[in-house]
Amino acid sequence: MSDLQHSDPRMGDEEEALPSPVPSHKDIPPRPTSSPRASRKGVKLQLPNISTSSSEGSGSEKGKKAAQEEKSDPWYRNPLFNRVLLDMQWIPANFTWQKFHAVIRGTIVAFVSVLLLVIFRVEVAVGNASFLLLIAAVLDPPIGSFIEVVEREVILIIAVCLGWAWNTLGIFLANKARSNIDRNAAQPLIITGHFLEAGPSVIIAVFIFTGCFFFLYLKARLGPGPFLVATVFGAITVDIPMLTAALFPYPNYKSGQAIVVPLALHGGLSMLVAAFVFPYTMTAQYCAAFGGVLAPVGQVLALYRQVFKMDPLSVEFATAANTIHGLVDKAEAGLNGAGAASRLLKRDIVWGRFAPNDIGGLEILLRLMVVRSNGMGVYFALIDPTRERFPMTPAPSSPATPLTSRTPTRPPSPSDEKADGEEATLKRRRRAAEHNPSPLRQSLTQEVTARLNSQSTVRSDSDEKKDKRDSHGGDHDWMRAWTNHLHRHKNHATSRHHDNHLHFSLLQMAHSLSLSHGHSSLHLPSKSVVGVFESQRYVTLEATRIGQGSSPDTTAMFVKLLAESCDDLLQQCQTSLSAVQEWMGNVRKGSFSFTGRTKIAQERKRRLENLEKVDALLKAAIDSFMTDKRLRVLDPYRCAFDPHHVGSGDHGDPPPHKFLFHCYVYQYQFMRFASFLSEMMSKIIKLEKDRKKAVLWLPTIPLSHFIASNPLNETAATHHSDDENPDVVQGVEENEHPDNDLGDARRRDPDALPPESIFELLMSWVHRGYTEFFSGNSLFALKAAVLTILLSIPSLLKSSAAFAYGERFVWAIFMAQLTLARWRGDTTFGLVSRVLATFFGCLVGMVIWYISTGNGKGNSYGLVITITVAAPFIFFGRLYWTGPPMTNIIFFVTIMLVAGYSWQNTHIPIGFNYWGWALAWRRFILVVCGVTAAFIFSFLPPSTTLRSYQRRMMATTVMELGTVYCSIVSYANVREHQGEERVEILQKLLAIRSKLKRSHVMKTNIVYEFSLRGRWPADRYKKILDLQVKIAYLLSHLMSTIELLEPAWTRAFLKRTRFIDSDFQGDILAVISLISTSLKTGQPLPQITPCPLLDRFMVHTHGLNIIRQEADDDYGLPRTMTIDTLENRQYMIFSVGVTTAFGIIMRLDRLMVATKELVGEQYHIHGIGLADYRPVKDV
Repeated sequence: MSDLQHSDPRMGDEEEALPSPVPSHKDIPPRPTSSPRASRKGVKLQLPNISTSSSEGSGSEKGKKAAQEEKSDPWYRNPLFNRVLLDMQWIPANFTWQKFHAVIRGTIVAFVSVLLLVIFRVEVAVGNASFLLLIAAVLDPPIGSFIEVVEREVILIIAVCLGWAWNTLGIFLANKARSNIDRNAAQPLIITGHFLEAGPSVIIAVFIFTGCFFFLYLKARLGPGPFLVATVFGAITVDIPMLTAALFPYPNYKSGQAIVVPLALHGGLSMLVAAFVFPYTMTAQYCAAFGGVLAPVGQVLALYRQVFKMDPLSVEFATAANTIHGLVDKAEAGLNGAGAASRLLKRDIVWGRFAPNDIGGLEILLRLMVVRSNGMGVYFALIDPTRERFPMTPAPSSPATPLTSRTPTRPPSPSDEKADGEEATLKRRRRAAEHNPSPLRQSLTQEVTARLNSQSTVRSDSDEKKDKRDSHGGDHDWMRAWTNHLHRHKNHATSRHHDNHLHFSLLQMAHSLSLSHGHSSLHLPSKSVVGVFESQRYVTLEATRIGQGSSPDTTAMFVKLLAESCDDLLQQCQTSLSAVQEWMGNVRKGSFSFTGRTKIAQERKRRLENLEKVDALLKAAIDSFMTDKRLRVLDPYRCAFDPHHVGSGDHGDPPPHKFLFHCYVYQYQFMRFASFLSEMMSKIIKLEKDRKKAVLWLPTIPLSHFIASNPLNETAATHHSDDENPDVVQGVEENEHPDNDLGDARRRDPDALPPESIFELLMSWVHRGYTEFFSGNSLFALKAAVLTILLSIPSLLKSSAAFAYGERFVWAIFMAQLTLARWRGDTTFGLVSRVLATFFGCLVGMVIWYISTGNGKGNSYGLVITITVAAPFIFFGRLYWTGPPMTNIIFFVTIMLVAGYSWQNTHIPIGFNYWGWALAWRRFILVVCGVTAAFIFSFLPPSTTLRSYQRRMMATTVMELGTVYCSIVSYANVREHQGEERVEILQKLLAIRSKLKRSHVMKTNIVYEFSLRGRWPADRYKKILDLQVKIAYLLSHLMSTIELLEPAWTRAFLKRTRFIDSDFQGDILAVISLISTSLKTGQPLPQITPCPLLDRFMVHTHGLNIIRQEADDDYGLPRTMTIDTLENRQYMIFSVGVTTAFGIIMRLDRLMVATKELVGEQYHIHGIGLADYRPVKDV
């Protein structure tokens, strides 16, 4: 029975099943007799809906009372009402003076635009598209800093001018092909299409095709951001003027001027408003975003001080942990705003003490602090009793009612823990296994028992319900017999019979699932479970190696010790973070001050003294933590390893090493967080001392790079990109390492040998260009350009040109080309959103028009006043409404179009003489025609879906995660070119996380990709996505530990984790390759794979030891564990690395099962499970 005392050295995801004797601790709070436990999925805690009453009776009474209250208030359960309440929360959230700055800016632009529109001379000078002033006001409002507005407006003007230039060339060439030139033709005759000719029309169509292809490719390639509005107007500048110019019997070069002039006026007006109405710089915007990240981080530190004082099994503990995870996510989301602002810092023009680059240099430390905050939160995943576990035989492909039994919520009573001697200890462990079985074991036995029982007897519905209620006892009997059998006969031949019995149970369960689902409907095919092979191995692993040595009392004791060790530093970090927030909030103050230099100097001196004082206290707290207080968690081990405490009292065995590793994980991440905060404080103090006077800071970026951006910048627009390549991770580049000892690892062309001549090299480049041109964004732009030409045909034919021009069919053309997206789901969403937004936009536009004019044909004063009054409401909704961006834009653009176009048609008729209702319904019909055409065209080949995108994207990110994993192991094994390789690894991890975040946003439109084959398995995709995000963060944490490990400790780490074992590495890389290939092709995975990798990862048990006693080389590190070794800082980092490696391997196993759950299994070998499987014995 001594084997029960062994525990696994990798404690990242160990099960908590069997309590073990621990040293007493006088300060441990008493464990409650009934403690509800929160459930967790992944790293994030899932809060249970559990009553906090002290007894079942009171809880049931409160539950009945709550049910009665819900029943008495039917609105409370109304989803529509709740959705409306949720959607309205954006109004009070943005109802602040700071938010109204942008609203006032937009209102001024709208007021000036409508004023220019109603002045007849200005309207005539602007041209036939003067209403674009109002449309541009809401489509491109002057939000952001001055330099941001300038960049956006300059790009817009360049795009429309480029489109106009292309039109001019096309019109010139078309005129050369015209046989009849009449410069005196009458306007009414021209718009009837009387002068249309085949030759010029073909040339016009070719130029429309190429121009639209160019701008739509840029729209797809660059995505949302400063280029979005510019590419949209660029495409419109190609469509409308060229189709209009085709009607004229002479070169009408000014047709594009009608669009360029109003947009140029709008750009100049926006830049003036941004410069003089509530002006602020990019630096000020960055400081605000910086503070928005620091605020939730400060709240996290405050919550840590509170949560460590709670009982780990209490609901309050789980609630606080869940709140901490939410705040960390909020801080990570805030980094998007900081990244968007930092992109333009080098372009900023400011007057002040600090250069934009001075403040922007703090962003790296900010990102590192947020990542460490995420690492600190991992501690809750390690100690949570109901944390995420390995899935046992995932559900079949069709939904079914799970056969589960009630999980006991009462932990063992305190009396169960009181025992003396070895016999009592063993009895206590047996009782823990009987009364609180591991969820892994419990879920398996419930499924097996329920399925086998369902085969042996046919029961009624009432009997089945009764069996579900009573199945828990049967599980206990099965579990008790199985556990005792496994431990009692571990080294005897009897274990072979037990393993075979377990295998047959799993096989019968799988077959019964298939049969039960097959007989549930005569018309449905049978569905089978997956992952039985991995589940069988994990059940045995959990019973024999993983789930040993846990105790709620031990967890509570170490939480208290961790609180004692970290509380002082947490408090000082709070103070330091508040000082940084205060400095960041006042960094721009004092540049323009009329209070006197003396007062300003005194204020700066006071601020500097406060910063120096706080920084000194923080450094002292870090030093105290590193040398003394962090060692408090070692107190339970001193009785076994400290010569001054050995033999002092009857403390029993020391706690399993995993509890110490848990604490070290938090302490390490917190130590790094505090170090980065201290470094940030030092940089701020240096800036305060060096920058004495305010100066004018000019842009520091070359003009050629003025509008370029780093692909790794996480802007808000980047996370809403709906057109990107699923086979490429933006920001990841392939780097060659010519000194590889095994040769270069690079891709080969399976269909051709490497070029052996110049001609073959040129042809390979041509083939590569051809392949890239007819794929991805290029293929989408080509398809959109073809759609544009098809819809333009009525405007280029004599028989239909008059109708197309008179009914403004061009609206349907550019609405179709802008609705068509790369992915079919986005196109369908565009159909729904544009139709709804146009309908309601037409209604509101008609209301504004008829309020301003009544039954007349427009009143200038009425229109100006009405739009000016409505503008604040319009811009508040345009800027802050949380609905889909495209729905937002189309709704408000339609409002302005109906009002502005109605005014223009009543004063400058151009052949489309409709206003008010007549204009609105035509606009709606044309939009419906255009979006419907795009919707139908999206089904024509090549047709791509977001479903396939998600799969291919996940295959790409898995492959890149494998590449990063290899880079980290290589970095640890051979540290050459450390600086460059480190930056490369961190950039790849950042790019992968950004890619995964974008895919999470993009999948929202998958619901619009309706399929008659069945529903899209959203939960299974989400599971794979979440696992990849966790692996990416774990790789980042692993890299941080390897950076700090000394060479000898690094070799020991690689030896213990088997990361230097080529056989084990082959298994890991095979698993990654299998998952990536299966996700990319959709092919099922083999039923038998190298998983579970954890079995081979845990081939030896080290415990607290660094090196096994039987190891040949100890790398100069101690073989015998002492208290000095446990106190060593390198040992702490070493243990954190081992824990992180365990988490990576565990999640790779889970990723394999999650992928099998998605794509299925193949290659069944009958009887393979009959092999005698046992985990590798300790050597």
